[in-house]
Amino acid sequence: MWTGDKVFFDLVSTAVGDRYALQAFIDATKEAYNKLDLSGFNWSSSLLPDFSFEQIEKEYGINAMATWVDLDSPGTPVSIEGASLQTGKVPRQKKYATFDENDFRQLAIKRVSNSSLVDLAQDALFNINKKLIDSHTNAMTYMRHQMVSKGKFELTTANNAGGIAGTVFSASIPDTNKVTKTSTKVWWDTSDGSEGSASDPVADMKAIGEKVNGTAYHWEVDALTLKKLLGHSKVKTAIGYSLYPLAASAAAALQAGSNLIEAQRKARLEEIIGFPIVAIDSISRVDKFDKGQKKVVGVEVRSFEPYNLALVPDGQIGETIAVAPYAVGDASNFAEYYGGRLMITYDFDVRKKTQYMESELTALVVPDKPKYMHILTVA
Repeated sequence: MWTGDKVFFDLVSTAVGDRYALQAFIDATKEAYNKLDLSGFNWSSSLLPDFSFEQIEKEYGINAMATWVDLDSPGTPVSIEGASLQTGKVPRQKKYATFDENDFRQLAIKRVSNSSLVDLAQDALFNINKKLIDSHTNAMTYMRHQMVSKGKFELTTANNAGGIAGTVFSASIPDTNKVTKTSTKVWWDTSDGSEGSASDPVADMKAIGEKVNGTAYHWEVDALTLKKLLGHSKVKTAIGYSLYPLAASAAAALQAGSNLIEAQRKARLEEIIGFPIVAIDSISRVDKFDKGQKKVVGVEVRSFEPYNLALVPDGQIGETIAVAPYAVGDASNFAEYYGGRLMITYDFDVRKKTQYMESELTALVVPDKPKYMHILTVA
């Protein structure tokens, strides 16, 4: 039989030689992790000991409410734990990974025919850390894009499968800053993709642009929606007329606009509406347990709300506030990321020969200029 102390089965010690080196290992491989997009919402310079719904409502005008949560449940592969409005806690993101005896034996088998055990352990450790950190990166990016495109971030069964649902963080964007196209004025019918007979995207965007003071603004839109927008017949017609004001007919203007490539149409549309357009091409992955397959499967969702466009000021429009994680025990059990905001905890169960790595991040993207943000829903 195989014998030895727990270091024999210790993935971290095997990979980096010393569990105290976990932080250095994460730092050395950080360039391979997904990139965080918090454009306009830089991290707050200070880590808070805690923050509450009431504090956020007072300082940022964020309206927070919760319907139900599970306060005491441990982290799961798809969990977010939080507290009710009465206790005032902002939800905490959690993710975990395990590495047990079977996983270690698989490494040992690969070692026979392939590489050194250290190399294999480093690969396994990297993959675990990447999945943990990337899950929070994707969650924060998703939160940022939802706050901008919808004016709120909501935990639902669709975007937080397996976690709490019914929690909403809503920015105080004035109702007058939200426009929804309906009936024949929708840009597209979502049932069949046809254009609304009375739709006029250029006029709609120009009307909202006239509400803002100055030109230090930009439009944000999902990349796929922008692609459809640049193919909209009314947009191509308007572009054609901008090129040839004396075009013989709308059909001739449409043909002129259609002759341009997509990048040229985007540049021309930006000139017409008076603001640059930023395409958001971001996909978030939601893990769900499929009972039929008896395994966790990934479902992809667009981070920026499709069919919503947002006109927002350039530069900072808010910040991302975070609570300092609380580490208990030996320093070798912890590592951090994002300037100490995200904590990875490492533990080992000798009896089960299983090691656990769990990550946690308590943070919220909060707009502080909601009255300058505008949202246009077009379908």
